[in-house]
Amino acid sequence: MKKSFILSLSLALIVFTALTLISTQSSTHPNAPDWGYTAAPTESTCGKSTCHNNTPNSGSGSVTITFDSQFYIPGNTYVVTVATDETGMSRFGFETCCLDASNIKAGSQSLINTNNTSANTVVNNRWYVGHKSAGATKSWTFNWHAPATDIGNVTFYVASICANNNGNSTGDHCYTTSAVFQPQSASSVIELNSDNNFQLIQNPVSDKIIVSYNNSENGNALIRLLDLNGRVVKILLNEQQNSGTHTSTFLTPEISGLYLLEYSNGNIHSVKKVIVI
Repeated sequence: MKKSFILSLSLALIVFTALTLISTQSSTHPNAPDWGYTAAPTESTCGKSTCHNNTPNSGSGSVTITFDSQFYIPGNTYVVTVATDETGMSRFGFETCCLDASNIKAGSQSLINTNNTSANTVVNNRWYVGHKSAGATKSWTFNWHAPATDIGNVTFYVASICANNNGNSTGDHCYTTSAVFQPQSASSVIELNSDNNFQLIQNPVSDKIIVSYNNSENGNALIRLLDLNGRVVKILLNEQQNSGTHTSTFLTPEISGLYLLEYSNGNIHSVKKVIVI
């Protein structure tokens, strides 16, 4: 009888241990994620049956990754921000890595807030940053140190988890995205319009932009500074002018990077790229 009781107790402990392991495998990782699940090339995500049990990007939430500059200069440091959110969720986490064209780590990273982010540099020759303690925090920042030389475009891959904190994988969602960070260099300046009606006197520029343009008719002349997505950064000129050649000087706003300079008058429309340093 005693032996039977001991065997029953041992079997119960084995079953309990197995269930505990299964539960651990399928719940969130509150203290940093497993590295290597950013949806980068050769990587999967935590949106799988043994973890958060939902196909990535199948929920109503999202994840974004942004930089504090539009382009990187070799050797400089930039702040990267990851943000995720989904209505009804209470626990959030993420991980990201930055790869070059050969899909190996590009540059290096360091933590700004060590209380909510953690870093790892040794997995598959890729450098990862992720949450340190999953919780109500939905946005994280860290430093990315650009390589000393221009290695071309680099790509940040990020995956996030939005969890309902019910103790298992049901109802959680995984989200993924990627963002390309391009180098800033003089060779990247390309004239989108080669006509002579609109010319940059100097490029790159620092504190001021000097342009020469030839109005084809009396009427409104418009010059705008745009980002590479076509959003207006600043309207530099918007006034009635006579036809003929004009030269204007504009102070640059507190920005740096690669932008578009757009000029229009009558049926003339010209766009050129300008580097602000």
